[in-house]
Amino acid sequence: MIQQATETEIAVRSTDVDSDGHVNNARYYEYCEQGRLAHLARLGIIRREPRHVPYHGLFTIVETRCRYLLPLYYGDRVVVRTTTVAVGRSSFRLRYELLRGGEKVAEGESVQVWLGEDGRSAPLPEPVRETLVLSLAEPPADAPAAEPEEQG
Repeated sequence: MIQQATETEIAVRSTDVDSDGHVNNARYYEYCEQGRLAHLARLGIIRREPRHVPYHGLFTIVETRCRYLLPLYYGDRVVVRTTTVAVGRSSFRLRYELLRGGEKVAEGESVQVWLGEDGRSAPLPEPVRETLVLSLAEPPADAPAAEPEEQG
């Protein structure tokens, strides 16, 4: 069984803070991105080193959202807890919890779609799909995971 959550610790930098004295809202998406990359690297879906072959497959982000609960400030340490919450035929959904000292300060989600060599949506390669299914926060009993909901 694969460990479901990946925790990524981030130190809030002075450049993350806006003129209002707290972390700018756009930085929360960057923190989620760092969590996403760490999660997918830990699962072996993406690599940290440069690619040396013509095509490995890749995904694109088609949806993101973030709900801000509490402000972050310079000097805070935030933990981004990233989990896989849905795996479909060609896409997967990740959830993010941003925590400061164990207290949730924000939460968000993103939907990623796998792209074929032509740049269009394509089925997830079976090894990638299997890894994502094994990493689900709540693994399905016997049924295949449903495609993430499409937002209108």
